[in-house]
Amino acid sequence: MGQKIISAIDIRADKVICLIAQELQILDKGKILQLIGIGTSKLKVNCLKPFSLETDEIKNHLDAAISKAEVDAGIKISNVYVSISENMKSDYIEFENKISGRIITENDIKSFFEDTKFKRLYTETDEPLHSFPISYKVDNKKSLSDPIGVKAETLHTKWHVISTSKDYLSKILDLLNNQDISLKQIVSSHYASSLAVLSDEEADNGAVSIDIQKNKLIGYDTVKVGTYNFSNDISQVKSISLEEAEIVRKQIDTMNSQRIYEKKLEKYFEIYSSRAEELSNLIKNIIYKSKFSSLVSNNIVLTGYGAKSLTMQKFIKNQMSDSNFRLGSTKKINGSKTYLDNPSLASAFGLLNYAANHNMEGDKDESKSEKKSVFSVVYNFFRNL
Repeated sequence: MGQKIISAIDIRADKVICLIAQELQILDKGKILQLIGIGTSKLKVNCLKPFSLETDEIKNHLDAAISKAEVDAGIKISNVYVSISENMKSDYIEFENKISGRIITENDIKSFFEDTKFKRLYTETDEPLHSFPISYKVDNKKSLSDPIGVKAETLHTKWHVISTSKDYLSKILDLLNNQDISLKQIVSSHYASSLAVLSDEEADNGAVSIDIQKNKLIGYDTVKVGTYNFSNDISQVKSISLEEAEIVRKQIDTMNSQRIYEKKLEKYFEIYSSRAEELSNLIKNIIYKSKFSSLVSNNIVLTGYGAKSLTMQKFIKNQMSDSNFRLGSTKKINGSKTYLDNPSLASAFGLLNYAANHNMEGDKDESKSEKKSVFSVVYNFFRNL
């Protein structure tokens, strides 16, 4: 039985999470990921961007999360994958390469990484984080979901490239260097969430993944409405502290759809419900304006810090009544169900899945790795959003 250690750090507006897993190769069963350590450090209620905090403050949160996970696992970590949920931008790039009558291979798709269109995305200020092929057209007429194995003259690929600022990357590197920890790769947290919660069937057939975070909803687009807005509304209208309002919000989150709740919460519910209805309308509008709206008829999977809100779930179900709806729970990792079934931890667990199952983007050597192709999973990811 072979094994290796994978460590992940998820830096979000509500908390910093550190996970440590053991990758086990078991005879006749293949690889499994076993969670062996978890550590969290909660950020202040009014923190919307963790890297806007003073360096010492975010460093202390990072220290706390890592230390708890290391004690839990009984090991010291030396390298990590990191997921982020802010400071990202998108570019859509059309790329055409000549196949000249050959059979299209994966390397033909990956040739984008050697082209000047990709290389010039590396600027003085920005650097690509992810590159997703989201559509293919063969010989300018035939659209395919997967062109590999098709004989063609030309292949036209539309790429979605997500970039982040070099200053932002430097802050992360500096924090990890202070811990004597090396950085393996940075991953978008909403990409990681989909890897954690979608089943193989959902990945094949398509699904809608909605991630409600503290300061925004992430999906096809970014909407600057999240759980912070719920708490802030209650705080402003009822003249209570933001910390008290956050406690009230969490209590209302667990109220059932028949509005059976404690009398003391009744005066806050209308404020909460109004914001929940607004957010559900924004979600619906974003989905139906996108080219992925047909996926609504398949499955909707809700993740993130605000996913447990029963009121929010009710509004989304009513807005998209033709869909199968469920909370995101982590797939393909062994561990306590208390953690795996928590939708707010999906992006952290997805980061472990990413580390275990993906090649580095741009790696052209297909023969030396048993890991899944970036492109076989990444195409499905954009179908799943």
